[in-house]
Amino acid sequence: MLFFCGCNGSKKFFKAAERLEKQGLVNEAAEYYLESLQRKPTNVDARVKLKSVGQKYASNLASDFFRNYNTQQLESSLESFEKLKAFTGKTAALNVVLDYPKGYEDDYQKTVENYCSKNYNQAYTMVNQKKYNDAITYINNVKKYNPNYKTTSQLEIVSYCEPLYQTAILSLENKNYASALVTLSKIKSRTENYKDFKELYELSSAQQLKSFILLQPKDAGVATEKELEDYLFNSFNQIATQKFSNIKIINNTPFQEGNANSDLLGASNKVDLIQAIRKATDADYFYTYNVSNNKEFNNGPTKNPYIAYNEVKTKKNDTLIITEYKPINYNLVKGSRTYSYDYTYKIINAFSNQIVSSQTQNMMSQDAMEYNEFAKGYNGNVNTLFPYNPQQTAPTAQYNPRNWRGLFTGKSTLKSFDELKTETNNKAVNFFTTSVTNNIK
Repeated sequence: MLFFCGCNGSKKFFKAAERLEKQGLVNEAAEYYLESLQRKPTNVDARVKLKSVGQKYASNLASDFFRNYNTQQLESSLESFEKLKAFTGKTAALNVVLDYPKGYEDDYQKTVENYCSKNYNQAYTMVNQKKYNDAITYINNVKKYNPNYKTTSQLEIVSYCEPLYQTAILSLENKNYASALVTLSKIKSRTENYKDFKELYELSSAQQLKSFILLQPKDAGVATEKELEDYLFNSFNQIATQKFSNIKIINNTPFQEGNANSDLLGASNKVDLIQAIRKATDADYFYTYNVSNNKEFNNGPTKNPYIAYNEVKTKKNDTLIITEYKPINYNLVKGSRTYSYDYTYKIINAFSNQIVSSQTQNMMSQDAMEYNEFAKGYNGNVNTLFPYNPQQTAPTAQYNPRNWRGLFTGKSTLKSFDELKTETNNKAVNFFTTSVTNNIK
């Protein structure tokens, strides 16, 4: 069927080509004869017609090129020759070779050179006149044929970057640093060596940089929680220094420690003091936190006795095998450990003393175990064991014992509290990172 459709397609285009040829539309007929032969390369009639009519089309294109070339119509001559090359290239792929004066190849290269020169000069003029959008049009014309022509790449950079550069300068003069950074980022995507781009980009980036003071919690009197808060304080400082890009933590200030910090930020009658701290440190935000309800919970291990049934098959004679299910005592052991604490934070705008964000999150890590152990030694195959007696249990109450058997080799140890503490603290550090990046902007 595919072959039949292909044949029909070839014939359809061939007949259309014949009609066009009779109407004197040689160029269009040649394209249809080409399509007919492409659809069925064994179509002899299409091949013969393509050779004759296609040659007329190629000669017409060659004449168009010659005429346009001699009248210095650069774009038209390029278009004619490129059509000629494209058409003859397609016919050659079908072993239909068409002729045209080979000297036109050299004339085409001269035309390309003249075209590039003309458009380059136009682009150069437009750049000098600060008509950058117009310059881009001429630059693209040059790049189509020779991207490395003279200083085309430099003209393109100027045409692209200069309008953005002037826009960024205006934004900086108006102290609109966010807008300037967006504009300068577009220049950065093209080059980092345009004028004083680097200095302007660093200035804009620095103005976008937000800073905060991490205030250590006051001593709540619970030793374990104080130790934990100190640990988190050091971890938070380390994370902030290493991972934050547009957010800076202000370290080593005289306001980081002391019993009154949390009360200070909540005291409405100490606004002047708060503003004094802001001016002294140049902080944009304060970050306060505390830890409460620090708990360790150890459950078990508990053991509950159960009876398993071991399938035993005994051969009585050549034809009789007796199956019995012998009881075996085992214990189901369960246990778990949990470590948790409540982590509460506040982010306060240093300028307005308003709370930007506050939240309490329970940080918790736990581990559990559940496994079966034999009350006495068992050297048999656990795959012959059942959690019920198959001979005494109704079929509807029986189930696949695979998961139950797996408990005989299940996890039988719990993570230590030190391991759970590490996991929980990592969660708190991640939560701190998220709270800062989401709210300090």
